[in-house]
Amino acid sequence: MSLAVVGISTRADWLQSERAMHRCGGILHYDDLEPCLAEMLDRSALRYSQRVAAVDADGHTITYRDLWTEAAKVAGGLLDQGVGPADRVLVHHPNGFEWLRAFLGVVLAGGVPVLPDPTCSDTEIDWMAFDSGAVLILDGPLPEGVPFLDGGASPDELALLYYVRGCGGDLRGVELTNRNVLSTIEAVGHAMDLADEPGRTVITAPLSTAVGCSVQLLPTLAFGGTAVAAGARGTRVPWRHLRASFPASRCIRGWGVAETGGIGLLLPSEHRRGHPRSVGVPFGGIEVALLGPEAEQGRGELLCRGPSVARGYWNNPAATAEMFDDGWFRTGDQVSIDAAGFVNPVAVLVS
Repeated sequence: MSLAVVGISTRADWLQSERAMHRCGGILHYDDLEPCLAEMLDRSALRYSQRVAAVDADGHTITYRDLWTEAAKVAGGLLDQGVGPADRVLVHHPNGFEWLRAFLGVVLAGGVPVLPDPTCSDTEIDWMAFDSGAVLILDGPLPEGVPFLDGGASPDELALLYYVRGCGGDLRGVELTNRNVLSTIEAVGHAMDLADEPGRTVITAPLSTAVGCSVQLLPTLAFGGTAVAAGARGTRVPWRHLRASFPASRCIRGWGVAETGGIGLLLPSEHRRGHPRSVGVPFGGIEVALLGPEAEQGRGELLCRGPSVARGYWNNPAATAEMFDDGWFRTGDQVSIDAAGFVNPVAVLVS
């Protein structure tokens, strides 16, 4: 590919994390992240044990201590059923406490949660279980055993496997490592000031999606906040309903897909008036480039690379070769990027 890399303004200082970064293979990486998702979440649960971790659609609450105790029991039950480190387990529960117990149970057991696209049929669920090599599908009563935590994973080991639909409707498993997931958590946490004001995060997307899980849920849990269900069974909630239900909330505009870790661009609130069509500027170590005949003029296909960008698609070398090249992910979205680094859609961006 012939790339025209566009320089990005750093005027939005709130997007720049204080955590040091270095380049490895040309890609920016955070220094001194936790080694794996399980260890990071376990430390968070111990630190914030008395806080409310989640509120379901019926208003019921659960504390960090109780959630982790129950999730550790699920991990022990998975261990009794033969689930070991790096084994894939497909989580097929609707949004709610059971989904949280199942997902966290797999993570604490050292397994890899396989998260299906919410529109998948039962036949597609079975195919994903086969394609991913899942040893188990969690879609009913959860197993329980002696509480267990496996914290031995490394940064470059697979942490999450999101199945998403390609442009042709085919399902692809997006591979995100511990480093990818923890980088998204760090970027979102800093941009949203979660370390100082953890607050309450309204979960607006299904938890099986990268937006719902990696962008909304996990940063909230990492910094001791409370995840609040926006609607029954985790369906997406219309924006106007959210603003009416949570009038004092802070709403953030952005863009991202599972391949970028769930998010890659954010629009600082102070720049919305001057850039009404923009979906934001890169943050969290994400860099962008343009591909196409008009790339030098600031218009073309958007490409992204950075610490949260996936390494490829599971068991699909053809799609990986088509969409990933030398660390860059081809989004397929046509955009323009202005001199200040703001990305504006030419065609509708997938979010």
